[in-house]
Amino acid sequence: MMLSSQTKKWLYLGLAIASVAVVWLVILPAYARQSEMSKHLQWLDQQGIDPSAMYYTELEVMEEILQRQRTKQLLDDATHE
Repeated sequence: MMLSSQTKKWLYLGLAIASVAVVWLVILPAYARQSEMSKHLQWLDQQGIDPSAMYYTELEVMEEILQRQRTKQLLDDATHE
């Protein structure tokens, strides 16, 4: 059975919407429940930072965050050598 061009377009649109829904409703919430991400989100909450409105260059605490990440990366690199 051959599908018409219009039917194929609707099918592709449906698949695209379903794909976005799976990422948004299943994968991202599962990632947010992981301990490391959960700790990060909790820290943002404690600092009063709205993650949806963050501009990294404007955050006062960004330098501290970057320094902590650099230190962690250096420690990780040192333990892997």
